[in-house]
Formats: sequence, C-alpha cells, structure tokens
Amino acid sequence: MIYGKFIESKALIPVTFRLPAQPEFSIDFIIDTGFNDHLTLPPQAVSAMNLPLYSTTLARLADGSEALLSIHLATIVWDNRDKVVPILASGYKPLLGTAMMAGHHLNIDFTDNGLVSLEQL
Repeated sequence: MIYGKFIESKALIPVTFRLPAQPEFSIDFIIDTGFNDHLTLPPQAVSAMNLPLYSTTLARLADGSEALLSIHLATIVWDNRDKVVPILASGYKPLLGTAMMAGHHLNIDFTDNGLVSLEQL
C-alpha cells in the first residue's frame, strides 16, 4: 500500500528516489489522472538529479500544443520494490500519471489533510 495526503486541493503521493552515489530522498508528486504516462519532473530538477537521458518523444500537452520532451530514467521505490521508470522533463510541478498507477486502486478522501492511498490489485 502506498499512502499520501490531500493538501490544498491536490492528491499527493511521496516517491522515494534511489540514485547512484546519493542518499535516498522523496519528492511529493501530484496525482494527475489526465496524464497517461509515469512521472514528470521540471527540467531543472532532472538536471540537478543528473538523470540519464533515455530518449525523446513528441508529446501533446494539456493545452493541445505539442512539445519535444526528453525522457530520463530513474530508480524509485514503488510498493516497497525498486523500479526503473521513465521520467518526462516537463512542466513546473512533479506529476504522477496513470501508467504509474496501473494495477492499483486509487482512493482519495477529498478533505483537507485527507488520506490518499494506492492499493495493489
């Protein structure tokens, strides 16, 4: 089970990163059910974390425009297991998309400081 919080009208899930030669750290990601990939991070965060470039992709953004985005790989802890996931360098807030939640049940208590949970199906 993965737990987060509903804060300021956003469902947040902490994601723990395991990067080479760095201590573990967590970043709160906003659940975005309109985003059908795994994770996004702002380009500045991707650079600061020195994530390796995997490829690029042409993506259609929420406003309908298209952009060429870089895809990076990172090891995260997901359901108490290490998992290598693609991360799109885009936007200004960390987003967690539906591909990351595949095989899980999402529950959100839409109240200030409410519980957010992802339970493996």
